[in-house]
Amino acid sequence: VTSPLSGPVIVEDVVYENVDVDVCLLPSGDLIFRRLIFERTGSLVQSEALLAKEGSEKINQIERKKTSSSSKSKRRGPKKIIELSNQLKVYHSYLASAYHTGIISGFVLISSYMESVVSTGKTVKTLIIGLGAGLLPMFLHECIRFLHIEMVELDPVILNLARDYFGFTEDKGLKVHIADGIQYVREIANSVEANEVSAFHGNGDTSCTSNYPPNENCMAYHAEGRGTTKVDIVIIDVDSSDSSSGLTCPAADFVEESFLQIVKDSLSEQGLFVINLVSRSSAIKDMVVSRMKAVFSHLFCLQLEEEVNEVLFALRSESCIGEGCFPEAALKLGKLLKFKHPEMSQRILDGTKKVRYLK
Repeated sequence: VTSPLSGPVIVEDVVYENVDVDVCLLPSGDLIFRRLIFERTGSLVQSEALLAKEGSEKINQIERKKTSSSSKSKRRGPKKIIELSNQLKVYHSYLASAYHTGIISGFVLISSYMESVVSTGKTVKTLIIGLGAGLLPMFLHECIRFLHIEMVELDPVILNLARDYFGFTEDKGLKVHIADGIQYVREIANSVEANEVSAFHGNGDTSCTSNYPPNENCMAYHAEGRGTTKVDIVIIDVDSSDSSSGLTCPAADFVEESFLQIVKDSLSEQGLFVINLVSRSSAIKDMVVSRMKAVFSHLFCLQLEEEVNEVLFALRSESCIGEGCFPEAALKLGKLLKFKHPEMSQRILDGTKKVRYLK
């Protein structure tokens, strides 16, 4: 498929050889993964999903693959490319990508806040910029039901591929908007500012207002009747189309200080900002970290083993969880996670031990 925005896009099914995974999803014992690849990124796999027979729930154990490729990581082998299978479906209870589980590990930084929100029967408002194959939001929606997820994807072709080949679906708790991610976040920040000004002047009207024409992108969180558009979690997971920037992920505009400040303004007081950072340049990575430190008071990172991905986490709050409190926070996160397979939960909790404080 060729997209006017993303260029040539490939969907392929592959069988990995010598994979250290014990999964009983197929009678043959083979492990088949479906991959989404943007040709512009060359050797990088954007998304990778485990396939299973429809209705199959039997899994003995899932361990991390040693030879499969993580999303936005270099393609690895050995593998065998096969024809796309119509008999197999994406298994949304399993994340093949290490950086996806790493993102969820970072939720440990706000696990106390999430616990308090859930105890009141409310939802944790989550915004993800960049859809890809839709694997992360589908996993979160299935396994962490108290998240209300809004997705923003610029390219409608990518949304159609996610629906047609990766089983992505929407409902009232998981919505997709075809829009520019930076403008979308800017509208949230403008709406937040308008609400605060309205409240200061004693006007109880919390309708969507901004400097932009009204449209569906003014956050749907008003539907919950809370009179605010602030978001609890913002995740940036977008590829860069400009290789000259030195960034593979995200696009350079998403790490400009002006945009980082807009993100901060859109977050709730206990909010969490997450960036999937991919660059082979240490100088570029240091530049991104420096900019984030200039905007956010507290910054953490998770460097993935044997991967080019580094996940950055920034807290909106001036107060911060101490590293000595991580074990207790991880226990709280573990209680909030409702996965079908304990192995997935353990991978995420193991990841919390690798989160490091940068500021």
